[in-house]
Amino acid sequence: MNGPDADFIIIGSGPAGVSAAFPLVAAGRRVLMLDAGNDAGSQEESRSARVLGADLEALQVDDGSSPKLQTPVSRGILERFRGNSGITGSGFTPIGSLARGGLSNIWGAQVSFLDAEDIADWPIDIASLQRSYQRISERIGISRNSNSTRSAHGEPVLPLGATAAHVLHRNTVTKPANGSFRLFPAINAILSEARPGRAACDLSGDCLYGCPTGAIYNSRQDVLQLRKSPHFRLLDNMRAVSLTRDAAWTVGTADGSSFSAPRIILAAGVLGTAALLANHLPIEEQGLRLLNSPTLAIPLLSPARLLRSSTPTHSLAQLGLSLRYGDRPSDYVTGAIYEVGSLPAQSFINRMPLGRRAGRAAFETIGGSLLVATIYYPGDQSRSYIHRDATTGKSLTIRGGFAEGFDIRADALKKALRREWKRLGLIQLPGASLAEPGIDAHFAGTLPMGAPGPFGTSADGELNLHSGLHIVDGSIIPDLSSKYITMTIMANADRIAHRLAETEAKPAS
Repeated sequence: MNGPDADFIIIGSGPAGVSAAFPLVAAGRRVLMLDAGNDAGSQEESRSARVLGADLEALQVDDGSSPKLQTPVSRGILERFRGNSGITGSGFTPIGSLARGGLSNIWGAQVSFLDAEDIADWPIDIASLQRSYQRISERIGISRNSNSTRSAHGEPVLPLGATAAHVLHRNTVTKPANGSFRLFPAINAILSEARPGRAACDLSGDCLYGCPTGAIYNSRQDVLQLRKSPHFRLLDNMRAVSLTRDAAWTVGTADGSSFSAPRIILAAGVLGTAALLANHLPIEEQGLRLLNSPTLAIPLLSPARLLRSSTPTHSLAQLGLSLRYGDRPSDYVTGAIYEVGSLPAQSFINRMPLGRRAGRAAFETIGGSLLVATIYYPGDQSRSYIHRDATTGKSLTIRGGFAEGFDIRADALKKALRREWKRLGLIQLPGASLAEPGIDAHFAGTLPMGAPGPFGTSADGELNLHSGLHIVDGSIIPDLSSKYITMTIMANADRIAHRLAETEAKPAS
């Protein structure tokens, strides 16, 4: 009888998967990663192909979603996931990735860190999470935006755009009435100094189109590093479709292959993991609660910057913000402010009540003074559930919605933000919109750590009902604050993998 193919099989090559792989490989564990994608990617394409698409996909009708989801690369990733995952949405946009690197191919790259209050109800301590935050930060490389060339601690920074810098200065000289509103330079997973295999940001504005220099973190980069280890093996084009257990767990793939290991680590993304576990959980009885962040987009004009030229910068978040709206610890929103001049013009021209030619002329005139703010609510303001098709017992449907009273809270927040915009010398333009649930792609809470019952997992991400199945993606995050979640998912995966490397006896060689 053949032995297991590895000590651990990791499903998925996104940020969670690679973060779990590094500690296990370092401890000498045999790790097999099954990836639905492969090495081919936009980095090898010409700029025109990346921007316009091989079939001119960029010229398709604007669907109202975020500009980052309308690039040819994003369209291809999202369409492949929708076509193969068997997941549909009703009032919800299912977002996932089967590409090498997962959703890090199209993420916003903004970095946030949770504090002790944010994880007060989690079955872990903040110190262990902070240690993992530090390890992840050092590995992926992060930079803060600034007006100076070095931070106060002597660290390299990236330049703020001129309009963002103007707004930040206004925030300094016109203090908010109370401490409920904060504005600060954003932190992004982007390099300001080169590393082996990755160049520093060249401020070319290609951030949404695959970042050919490698300055923006993508877990593809980590896969290349992992492949240098003799303890790590990667198999391309192996889309996992089933999980079965006998003496060990066996993963079946779409091409009919199978692979076994004593422990499986699911890092397929919240929706992908739900699809893989559909036969192992009583989803049809009540549905699987899915947390996501209601998201508001707000266009802003800085009159003081009208007719002034833009300055070179990246097209990631320039500024971060937070605003408290209630008394509970989770009652705050966070957000980011982007310079529109560094984003694809067509997405904004299409939203103007003008013809294309007039819209482009108007955009070129005022583009340097335009900003867009994205605001994220915590997950407790969402009401989304994953349901299994009762007839076929196979496909999944996500029904999206908002918490009771959310519209009242959203209106109150808009009024509070208008006061802050006015203080900052900004005019809120028509066109503020609440995105359909799912567009944010901030998903969590389906299989929370510390929860009892069939949908709960341990502090190590192990399913209560199925020993040997560990989950390290956003599925196990118990609650979803309004902060950007990717860094926390990576840190938690790192924390779990270190625990497994310490507690699981190393097999005899």
